[in-house]
Amino acid sequence: LAFTRILGAVHRSPILAAYRGHPGLQQRLGKNCRVNLSSGLHYGWAIEGAVGSEFKIDASYLSPNVSIAETVERATKIYGVSLLIAQSVVTICSPTVAAKCRLIDRVIITGSVTPMELYVIDLDYMSLTVEPPPKMQINWTSKQRFRVRQFLEAEKAMKWHEDAHMVKLFEQNPEIAQMRFRYTLEFIHVFNMGYQNYSQGEWQ
Repeated sequence: LAFTRILGAVHRSPILAAYRGHPGLQQRLGKNCRVNLSSGLHYGWAIEGAVGSEFKIDASYLSPNVSIAETVERATKIYGVSLLIAQSVVTICSPTVAAKCRLIDRVIITGSVTPMELYVIDLDYMSLTVEPPPKMQINWTSKQRFRVRQFLEAEKAMKWHEDAHMVKLFEQNPEIAQMRFRYTLEFIHVFNMGYQNYSQGEWQ
C-alpha cells in the first residue's frame, strides 16, 4: 500500500511536473522525460552495523537477502514494471492482499537457494493527472506543525489498529483505483492462462 501511494504521489506532484517541463531538461533527456521510481520488495533477515569513520558513519546492512532485494529491484527494468514483489513477501501477506499481486515469473536469483516466484502489482501511473498546486502558501508556525504531527500520529495509530484492513485502504484509495482501472478481470484471466502454458513449457 505504501509503495503504491508513493508512486502515485510522485506522478501527481505539481512540483515534479513543472520540473520535467523545464526546457533545458527536455532538450537533454527528451520531451517524455519524467521523474520515476521503481521498487523491489523482499523479506528476510539482515545484520545492521555502523560503517565509517569518526567524521562520517553510515548504517550498512549485511545479508544475502540484501543482494536478493537489489536484484529484484533491478529486475523491474527487465519486466517493465514499477513494483516487483518477491515470493517471500507475498507469503506473509493476508490472502486478500496477496490476491492483488499477479504472478509473472519463477526465477533463480543469486543468493537464493531455491527458485523464487516474482509478483507484480499492476499500476498504470500514466493514467494519473497532476494535482493542482495549492491556492495559498501556508506560513508554518509551531502550533500548525504540532497539529499536523497530531494528525499524522492519529493516522498511524488507525492503521496499526487490529481492526484496520490494508486491503480496504488499498481498494478505497482513488489514485490506486485510477492506476489499476485498465487492468480488467479479462486481462488477468488471459494472462494467467498464458503464464500456465509458459511455466509448463508449452510455448507453441
